[in-house]
Amino acid sequence: MQFWLKLSTSLAALYGGAVVALAAALMHLWQSSLTELATGRVLAALAMLALHALGLLLLNIWQPTKLLLAVRLCWHLGVWLFCWTLISGVFALPLHFSALAPLGGQSFILGWLLLAIVSWRQTSWHRE
Repeated sequence: MQFWLKLSTSLAALYGGAVVALAAALMHLWQSSLTELATGRVLAALAMLALHALGLLLLNIWQPTKLLLAVRLCWHLGVWLFCWTLISGVFALPLHFSALAPLGGQSFILGWLLLAIVSWRQTSWHRE
């Protein structure tokens, strides 16, 4: 369980760095070259990436459980399926499969629903 917690934290930190780098690139490099639709897609991907990077980091203050591991997994899948699909579609990157974006969104939603269950099942909210 400790390995997965460290991996999740490391990936969340990388997501945060990616948000900053991509936002800077959007403003400085791609601002005039992207259509409004493309810019909107990149911004949507960045918003989801930023929100879930912070969420993943906050999950680490709770005692690790199998249910929280499932939340983390759902959110990581959501990042890769939703965010990568949107960004790779805009920039014609490899491994772009537009049909994966809805699965990523559903994965985000499932993670949030599981988190709602965690709040009722978990008795300890911090590490001891």
